[in-house]
Amino acid sequence: MPDETFDAEAYAKQAAALIGLPLDPAHLPGVTRNLTLAAQMAATVFSLPLTPADEQAPVFNPGGRG
Repeated sequence: MPDETFDAEAYAKQAAALIGLPLDPAHLPGVTRNLTLAAQMAATVFSLPLTPADEQAPVFNPGGRG
């Protein structure tokens, strides 16, 4: 379920202004859609229950190298 308190359009505008990134108004609908989708994916991940047995990996080695 999406977070109804997240305003993706306002976030996009404010974040772009904060970092000095020009945001073409024609691109705003696509940026907003992608931010909304990312928020939905994050909500799915955060909704998974974790137990004390669910520990993070101590080291990530891409390709299994050592």
